[in-house]
Amino acid sequence: MSGVNTSAGIRFYIGPAYSTPIEETPAGLTAALAALEALAYVEVGELEDAGEIGDTVGTTTFTALANRRARKYKTIFDAGEQQLVIGLDRGDAGQTALKAAQKVKADYAFKVDYGDGAIDYYVGQVTSVRKALGTAESIRKLNAGIAINSAIVEDDGGA
Repeated sequence: MSGVNTSAGIRFYIGPAYSTPIEETPAGLTAALAALEALAYVEVGELEDAGEIGDTVGTTTFTALANRRARKYKTIFDAGEQQLVIGLDRGDAGQTALKAAQKVKADYAFKVDYGDGAIDYYVGQVTSVRKALGTAESIRKLNAGIAINSAIVEDDGGA
């Protein structure tokens, strides 16, 4: 049996404003996991596409005159901006929370539950919440962007 899974069953949640820095050491990540697990979250309903999360590493180059060979060095880690696609439901508490979070400067806690025991937590700012109206045969959608400002704290569910 393969360890590969589909995204069916993923649930996405927004938590409260969160200002505690996440220290990227083993002890710091363990402490962050405990703190983030203890928060109350609201599910964002009608999620169609959860986008991408995870670090990319920037690079810089150096070229010595003597050998004319560019050397690349890793610089900063950036977890990027997650793009959500959601079926618009004006009565959904999670969608309402996303809209409210977009109007303030604070970081918020977020949770992705994969449905198989694995959960990811992170902190970020809601940078956009836009209606996608589409055509006569389209479902009205809400597209939201989250600028991730922390490491992705992973709970593998004991696997």
